[in-house]
Amino acid sequence: MKLTAGHALRQTFKRVCIVHSAEQVPFGPYCAGVEGHCISAKVENEMLRKLDGVWSVSKAIQRYAWEHGRLQTKFLAHTPWTFLDVDTGRMPAIRNNVDKEEIGMVNPAPIKGLDIVLGLAAKFPHMKFVTWTSWGSKPRHIERIKAYPNIRIEATTPNTDDIWDRIKILLAPSIWHEAWGLIVTEAQLRGIPVIASNSGGLPEAKVNVPPIIPINPVTGHQRDENGDYIIPDQDIGPWEEALEKLMTDREEYLTLAALSAVKTAGWLKSVGQRTHERWLQSMM
Repeated sequence: MKLTAGHALRQTFKRVCIVHSAEQVPFGPYCAGVEGHCISAKVENEMLRKLDGVWSVSKAIQRYAWEHGRLQTKFLAHTPWTFLDVDTGRMPAIRNNVDKEEIGMVNPAPIKGLDIVLGLAAKFPHMKFVTWTSWGSKPRHIERIKAYPNIRIEATTPNTDDIWDRIKILLAPSIWHEAWGLIVTEAQLRGIPVIASNSGGLPEAKVNVPPIIPINPVTGHQRDENGDYIIPDQDIGPWEEALEKLMTDREEYLTLAALSAVKTAGWLKSVGQRTHERWLQSMM
């Protein structure tokens, strides 16, 4: 924003910011809640309002921007190509993972609901869990996971088929204000049931396919001495019930897998492939 504001050709182009997280906007309780975001809030706030457009990737982020900053943004879901098969450009292949054994989680971190997953692993020691580390997975988090013999730790993979080909269920128990949750939509498109929280844009990512479980979210107002969110206690009872049912009731699993794939594919087909282009063109 700073570099383009005084550009010699400023009058010949439009400037748009894509908001991917509540921590990214320079106001509200989550400002600067993630390292590298919202570094100079006052200045960023002034510059943000001089742009030609601000794109929120979920209605949850759109509401947050308005409620906390009176910033009007345009809600546009991620472009359809984000979710299509990278090789064919078509809908991803449906998996039939009812006989798989592993329960997956990506990016194990406290704000992503790590405590809920560890609680489930302790409750069901006979079940197999697998986590793929990502940007939020700090060494101290990995050490906590290692204490559970029924959780396998995998490194980040650029090939998400490694995930979809092996897990029976995806867990997305985030307790922060999720912007969308791409992996939730990706899993459901492949017919893999997702048990997710109701945090932020996750219900949107799930296209309201159950189960969506209420959580006690981080508030943003409570931080520790390092500036990290303080993680509130959670009721994992509903998570235990949902997970056990899907892992033991074959008919329930197959019904939810089919519903997930059909509803998510229907949603994706409803997202116009030129919606974003038309919005940008409207600025000209």
